[in-house]
Amino acid sequence: MLSWFFGLQGRLTLGFALVLALSIAAVSAYSAYATRVETEKFAKEIELARAERAEQLVRDTFEANQNWDEVQYAVQQVGNLFGWRVVLENESGLVVADSHQIARNAQGLFESLADRFQKPARFDKRPVFLNGELIGYMLVDERPARHERPLSMQDFYNSPLANLLSGESGTAPPRPTPAPSPSTETLLQEVLEYVDPPLTNLQSSFQRSLLVAGIAAGFAGLLIVMILTRQALTPVRILTTAASNLGAGDLTQRVPASGNDEIGRLANTFNTMASDLEQAIEHRRQLTADVAHELRTPLTNIQGYIEAIKDGVVDADEETIDTLYTQTIHLSNLIEDLRILAIADAGALSLNKTHGSPVSVVEDAVAPFSQRAREREINLDFSFSGAETEVDFDETRLRQIVSNLVENALTHTPNNGHISVRMVGDTQGIDIQVYDSGSGISESDLPRIFDQFYRTDQSRTRATGGAGLGLTIVKRLVEAHGGEISVASQPGSGSTFRVFLPARQ
Repeated sequence: MLSWFFGLQGRLTLGFALVLALSIAAVSAYSAYATRVETEKFAKEIELARAERAEQLVRDTFEANQNWDEVQYAVQQVGNLFGWRVVLENESGLVVADSHQIARNAQGLFESLADRFQKPARFDKRPVFLNGELIGYMLVDERPARHERPLSMQDFYNSPLANLLSGESGTAPPRPTPAPSPSTETLLQEVLEYVDPPLTNLQSSFQRSLLVAGIAAGFAGLLIVMILTRQALTPVRILTTAASNLGAGDLTQRVPASGNDEIGRLANTFNTMASDLEQAIEHRRQLTADVAHELRTPLTNIQGYIEAIKDGVVDADEETIDTLYTQTIHLSNLIEDLRILAIADAGALSLNKTHGSPVSVVEDAVAPFSQRAREREINLDFSFSGAETEVDFDETRLRQIVSNLVENALTHTPNNGHISVRMVGDTQGIDIQVYDSGSGISESDLPRIFDQFYRTDQSRTRATGGAGLGLTIVKRLVEAHGGEISVASQPGSGSTFRVFLPARQ
């Protein structure tokens, strides 16, 4: 569990869950606020509509009955229906109807508003007109005190005031409660049809629904996020397993490409790295085998001659000593070549550069091969143009570059052939081209011609000479000069090696 929590999937899931929770909370808070505002606004509109209907009821009741008693009945019903304290004041300033208290005093007289209430300012006052004439004012308290309750009709008709108004004594038995007039009952029924449910219930129901929907959406979103992150991280798990197996030595590990996104590119990069690593390991093994082979040949020859001399089979004459010396020189050159390659591969090859024209250096490097070329009737020539071009070069390493290329040309050029060394200088730099009329290089061999110990003669006979390191050293030395080397060849048409050294800017 802890590994999942601290893993990438756990962190992504928790991050998405946090974002989802904040989003739902923000939406819920805004929705609740907007709902409350709209509810309050709508409630005010409802209260206004109720007040207008109550005013209409009072006006219609008075017009239909021309009796304040009927208006008292209507006002009491409005108070019971809406929970308001409704007071009706006539144009003379006397209270003629009250939903919570009998409108007349013990003497049957109407009271003024000031006589009845200590604080009349809590009422909202609305004028009531009938046929364009003011008949009074309706005062509404939408939130009366808790101990106040509207009167019922029985409270009104059985009160001592009602008995006094009817001429009966206070001790007389109560008369039956009379029913309101049919016109008043009809008007009240019209008001009842417009009663609205409490908006607070609607707001509470909406908020509960919003809360339930938010929780459900949160769980659903969290589940979807977990599924999506698990699916998205599956290639990463596969890649982790493959990398672990690769580190354990299984170089055949590859992962399926999952597209062109970041993970897909990572998978392709891993596959490329695994292929390069497998090729590097194979190349190292081949290099080890090649080095062992190249070193074994001269060492075996030296060992054989020494054992023969020791056993008295061969005399230690000048010819034998020359043979041993030749094998020793060959072994020394091979070890030196390997040393140079190791230094170059490590990026530690240092050059002692000078600035100037390398014409004389190239010419001096070609000259020692003239005798060997004449012995085999090979035409070896050297030409140059643009001698004024100057570059930065290491004289010893440049001489080694040219020598190795000419040596390679002599090795693969038959008798009566032709080798041409041309040097061309311009503002960009110097081109050194070594052409030979040898057998050429096949198209399949060209990409590997600069590999270590690689020979076009796969039988590895020494008929063509060399250890297969000359062209590799040439490439490393040219690159150390910041230059480029390339080869163009076709089987049967010879080969041309081109070395370009850039001019100093």
